[in-house]
Amino acid sequence: MKKMQNKRWIVLGSLVLVMVLATSGMAVSGFKGGFGPKGKDNMKERVLSKLDYAMQELELTSAQQTKYSAIRKQMAAKMEEAKARRDTLHEAVRIEMEKEQPDVRMLAKTMKQEVRVMPDDFSYQIDAMLKIYDMLNKEQKTEFVKMIKDRMERMERMHSKRGPGGPEGPGGPEGRGPGGPDGPKNLEETRS
Repeated sequence: MKKMQNKRWIVLGSLVLVMVLATSGMAVSGFKGGFGPKGKDNMKERVLSKLDYAMQELELTSAQQTKYSAIRKQMAAKMEEAKARRDTLHEAVRIEMEKEQPDVRMLAKTMKQEVRVMPDDFSYQIDAMLKIYDMLNKEQKTEFVKMIKDRMERMERMHSKRGPGGPEGPGGPEGRGPGGPDGPKNLEETRS
């Protein structure tokens, strides 16, 4: 019985992890904080506050500010919708997995439905960013692109410092991955 419960929690954890990563990875990946107590529940606010800061740096005219405010409001509503769907899904998964015999097929079907909606969510946010870009003047567009490039470079540097095994370098802190003290010396050894 204990083995069945562990297996059930592994399945639950895997399914929830996939959904959390899939539904929030894009928005979080470009912003500091990520997951955790501050990032998880306030993702919408964090994303929008970073965008607000960027708009402040661009010194929008009052007409641009009016347009931005309308776009921002729509973005916030879409993010709230997506969060509500994720919360509902997570609760449904939790309730089902607490059952003695959870219906894993039903859970998979429910998750697939959410995954089908995600591209629309991401497309909407991309379209909103394009609307913001289109309302900028030539100098602001140049600065906006520079902000994005700077952020990409910072992310690249951050990822390159971490290495393939995470912050601790190759193989991670326990050294069992490729290149770690207790792991294979390269990726080829992991395949054989």
